Amino acid sequence: MPKTKISEKDDELFSCSRCGACLAVCPVYKQTLDEGVAPRGKLSLIEAAANNKIAISEKLSQKIYTCTLCNYCTKECPSGVKVDELFKAVRGDLVESKKYPEVLDYLKSKIEKAYNITFDTNQGRLDWITQQPDAKFEDYLKETADVLYFVGCVSSFSPRSFPIPRSITQIFKRAGVDFTLLGEDEWCCGFPLYSSGMKDEIVRLADHNIRKVKDKKVKLLVASCPSCYHTWKHDYPKVANEKIDFEIMHISQYLHALIKEGKIKLNAINARVTYHDPCDLGRNSGIFEEPREVIKSIEGIDFVELPSAKLEANCCGGGGNLEYLDPGLSSKIAEAKASEIIGTGAEIVVSSCQQCERTISTALKKKKGEIDYRLKVMDISELILQSML
Repeated sequence: MPKTKISEKDDELFSCSRCGACLAVCPVYKQTLDEGVAPRGKLSLIEAAANNKIAISEKLSQKIYTCTLCNYCTKECPSGVKVDELFKAVRGDLVESKKYPEVLDYLKSKIEKAYNITFDTNQGRLDWITQQPDAKFEDYLKETADVLYFVGCVSSFSPRSFPIPRSITQIFKRAGVDFTLLGEDEWCCGFPLYSSGMKDEIVRLADHNIRKVKDKKVKLLVASCPSCYHTWKHDYPKVANEKIDFEIMHISQYLHALIKEGKIKLNAINARVTYHDPCDLGRNSGIFEEPREVIKSIEGIDFVELPSAKLEANCCGGGGNLEYLDPGLSSKIAEAKASEIIGTGAEIVVSSCQQCERTISTALKKKKGEIDYRLKVMDISELILQSML
């Protein structure tokens, strides 16, 4: 393996004691029992490749990318090894040496040509607005506003996720929030490329998005996608040429603020509710309490924690581009998460991520025989809007 990015982290690579503590928490290992895709196994392979003891093959590259980037291994490591940073550095090396999975070229091509992960054109980013009550595009595309809602690719283009931006914008209108959107000027945040090791490609996306947001003279950017939020909050400041001069919040944080300010009035919902921590929002961004406070602010809710929550939350299987590389494995991880949710007896499982909502919902449908009642999967914005109506 060419000693580029990974050589800068040799100390951490050799700090791994190979104790195996990561095996107990790694969602990939728990479903495969394959040491080669476990954090400990990958680090051993990386070390061998860095020392030219083994060659970089397609099979080895596939193992490196078989990961949800949930970051649970880093949290659990008794030696303090930042495993996630090592994996990202290795992915960067694999990209530079053209040894990454070919399917990622398709993803890269989509984003470079269409500025989104779904279609061949960026037109249609506002299709979800149709069927909104009294929908007028001019209400969503103001020249300037106090708040800009960055919708993200999945919520913009996947009909299954349309209820999220619809709920958020309805909440904003009812709360009197002066907001706007970017519409077709919104480009993919770049997270899928950045997390794959294609770090150079994110700069153009970052600079464009920052300029377009600054043109709106906003004071605050709100993102509903945890990966978009993490990219804006933690990655853009490191890679972008453009300076960010506005605040950045996840929708769960902003909803919490609006409730505290008395701008959102909530009605009771009598239901047993649990909450799933998205990896990019929880472990990777440190946002745990605001979503829970938002849920608990609704009278009548019987809130129950999942057995594994907050820093110990189990991944839903939808992260790290794993669905592109191994959809079957991603599905198995999601089904394990679904079983954990069913065990709480909750009537509603809430998340703060469109990807988590989708993977969990799909997994629960496969387990209908294990549930003798209807278990709803909702984004936190959908729950709040339901309470407001």
